[in-house]
Amino acid sequence: MEEDYLKFFRLQEGEKIIDSIKPLPGLKWMFFLQGLIGWFFIILFGGLWIIIPLVFLFAAIGGIVGAILALVTALIGLVAIVVIPYTFASMNYNKRFYWITNKRVVGKRGLIGYSVNSIPLERISDVIISRSFIESIFGFGSIHIQTLAGQASMRGKWGAEGNLQAVPEPEELQQKIFELVKGKRKDEGLTM
Repeated sequence: MEEDYLKFFRLQEGEKIIDSIKPLPGLKWMFFLQGLIGWFFIILFGGLWIIIPLVFLFAAIGGIVGAILALVTALIGLVAIVVIPYTFASMNYNKRFYWITNKRVVGKRGLIGYSVNSIPLERISDVIISRSFIESIFGFGSIHIQTLAGQASMRGKWGAEGNLQAVPEPEELQQKIFELVKGKRKDEGLTM
């Protein structure tokens, strides 16, 4: 999978891949649980107004045909509650990958398409480890990279321009990025 980066970005002159990271599988299950809860409420408040009347309508028809139609309608509703969130969780998880190079930190994510985020080492001001309650349940931690620009992300991590979710050994990765940043600043003669 190390050569897969060629599909998504090109290395700069003199750039080398230091580390290729696939998020831990617990991230997919976290996405699934979040989707399951969200989809449950969509079905509960929207879909049930369709499914329950259909079940009762088919049951009112009576006989074996009505019972089969009622059962099939109920099963379709139950399957939708599980299959749809699992499909989206798998798509989201499968599109995630991170690369650490001697010049930058690169992250790829997406659902149907994908986006690639690249943060030059010399712009990194801090690398934060998070282990939220839900991350602890699924047994992983994440890295949030703050840059000198201090961007706001959609997930509410103020100052974090890069989010590497569900990385193995986040403390070691944090240290590795700090060492690369320090080396890059020293090579470039930058202070901060």
